[in-house]
Amino acid sequence: MKEEKDDLMHHVNDVPPIPTILLLGFQQMMICLSMLLVVPFLVSDMVCPGDKETEIRYSPTDICFFCDIWNCYSTTNYIWNEVWFYLQPLSHTNLRLAILHGPSFAYLPVLNTFQTMYPCNEHTDTSLWQQKLQMISGSCLIAVLVMPLFGFTGLIGFLSKFIGPITIVPIISLLTISAVPDVEQKMALHWMSSVEFLILVVFIVLLEHWEMPLPAYSFSEKRFHLVRRKVLSQFPYIIGIAIGWFICFILTVTNAIPINSSARTDQNSSIETLRSTPWFHIPIPGQYGTPTINVSLLCGFIASTFVSMIESIGDYNLCAQLSKQGRIPESNLNRGFVVEGIGCMLSSSFGIGTGITTYAENIAIMSVTKVASRITMQVAGVFLLVAGIFSKFSAVLAMIPEPVVGGVLAIGICMVNGVMLRNLLTVDLRLSRNLTIMGISIIMGLTVALHFENNPLKSGNQTVDNVFGTLLTIRMLIGGIIAFTLDNITPGATREQRGFRRSDESGDDDILVENNGYALPSFMNRFFLKYRWLTYIPLVPSRDEIMDIEEKRMEIKYKL
Repeated sequence: MKEEKDDLMHHVNDVPPIPTILLLGFQQMMICLSMLLVVPFLVSDMVCPGDKETEIRYSPTDICFFCDIWNCYSTTNYIWNEVWFYLQPLSHTNLRLAILHGPSFAYLPVLNTFQTMYPCNEHTDTSLWQQKLQMISGSCLIAVLVMPLFGFTGLIGFLSKFIGPITIVPIISLLTISAVPDVEQKMALHWMSSVEFLILVVFIVLLEHWEMPLPAYSFSEKRFHLVRRKVLSQFPYIIGIAIGWFICFILTVTNAIPINSSARTDQNSSIETLRSTPWFHIPIPGQYGTPTINVSLLCGFIASTFVSMIESIGDYNLCAQLSKQGRIPESNLNRGFVVEGIGCMLSSSFGIGTGITTYAENIAIMSVTKVASRITMQVAGVFLLVAGIFSKFSAVLAMIPEPVVGGVLAIGICMVNGVMLRNLLTVDLRLSRNLTIMGISIIMGLTVALHFENNPLKSGNQTVDNVFGTLLTIRMLIGGIIAFTLDNITPGATREQRGFRRSDESGDDDILVENNGYALPSFMNRFFLKYRWLTYIPLVPSRDEIMDIEEKRMEIKYKL
């Protein structure tokens, strides 16, 4: 345990030097850029806005900042133009790990079903795009109330004891499989999508450990010299997008591609919108009109919210392992989902089209940098917030050719699917029980959904058909229910073999109190001890937990 702890350069509570904080914060911003770029493109296509499509993508709307007494690690602000940015508030509560949130892909399968109900074709009335966004926003806003409700009541902390890797892996696998049609659609636009994808594969996989020689100047020695840095693996998306964009520019100025090609960089609508976009803009809720509710969308979004919560549980546990923390206390988990739920509500009210979830890519990079410091994510949030308010920046990003975005989407989905498999590290894969449950969940999740896509439900009641027709085509919902049920009722494996950590292996006793990321500041602990009835609230640590932390802090104080 000690050796594992020592390989971290900076623990959760550490504050690295300011240059390090800024560089790592910028890097985290760049890593999440792939997912932030893609969702606005997908949602704008689904509402069939016609010639307003480019304007919707990067009209500066949605930045929202949430910070209250419970915030510590996240949440929210978004920008519905190419990028959804959000701030990690600088306060001292909630999950208290270095985690970044952003738009969730878990809601896209429901939106794809919605698109089949309102397809985009030559007969589509493109003036109704605002009404569609109102319907999506209102349905999503009500559906995501499930998340803070489960956090406030402590239900999510209780349920997390039964949700293990055998449930999480099939769900995320089916989530990424559900995104395959969107990936294919974007990559089929132009061969530049394949070029962009290959560029990113080279940077992320083949050149991961290559150190690029860079010129540097030494003020002490007063001379230039070469330094080697892993630039391509640290900033693959921003460099890859820049190269892909430049190739499209060359193809455009040389007229090597047709005038109407999606890979061209001289789209008149994009240039005009860039000119008309204000330099700064602070969005307001309900900017597309009063939200409305569609019952089938509402039920589908509720299912997506549960999937998003399960995805976050897996990411939270992964982040805790990489941060060398013990098991996540239920109170921290409950507070985390309250904040994440409020973030989903804010994103819905601003017309984003989806809720939010944790970004596994930002968590995975900690295994490379060996930095789990919470403040690096908070600085990344500040960068994203500033970029979101600066509207011209969003407008420029929205001008990225769609084939380039298609390549970014493809590698992003591949990364999510790959990082998801890390959850299997704690599962005993020698047991046929575990392998069979995951196999059944994935295959039957695909089979049942495909059956009802090809054979729509016909009960005679239109509302029932719409609601259950939507739910029965959500692969991750069906596979998740199968995996959760079988994993919890099938004998033949201990909790440890199923991927759960032993109750006596929290690791808290091995973690130095100054490195304990879950512990609240002393002034808050003293307040809770003064009003003991607060410790019975699911969001607050128990009295014993608080006393244990404060006793360890007092021991250190006396030693000093």
